[in-house]
Amino acid sequence: MSRNKNLLIMLIVIVMVFLYNLIFPSKNKGSFLDEVREKEIKSIVSKKYINYDNHNIAFVVYGNKDSIVVYRDWWDKIVVGDSIIKPKGSLEVIIKNSDKFEKFNYEDKFGLDNQ
Repeated sequence: MSRNKNLLIMLIVIVMVFLYNLIFPSKNKGSFLDEVREKEIKSIVSKKYINYDNHNIAFVVYGNKDSIVVYRDWWDKIVVGDSIIKPKGSLEVIIKNSDKFEKFNYEDKFGLDNQ
C-alpha cells in the first residue's frame, strides 16, 4: 500500500508540473539574440539609462518607450538624438548623425560567426 501511495504522489507531482508549464509558459525560451534579431528599428535615441536593479544593464530608449540593450563599450559612442537603425533579422545596429556613422554587431560580442 505504501508503494502505491508513493507512486500516486509522484504521478500527481509530475502532472502538476506539466500543467504549470502548460498554463504558465516560460518567457525565457528565446535567447537574447533571438529577441534582438526580431526587432526592426528606425528611430531616434531619446534616452540612455543603466538599469541598476537588473545587473547594471545599459539600455538605449528610442521612439517614445521602446528600448534595446547595448554593451558598455558602445555606451559612450551613442548620444541622445542619434539615429538608430536595425533591420529585422539582423544583429547589426547602426548609430549615426551628421558627424558620425557607427556599426555595432551583437554577434561580434558573442564571438559568433554570421549566421
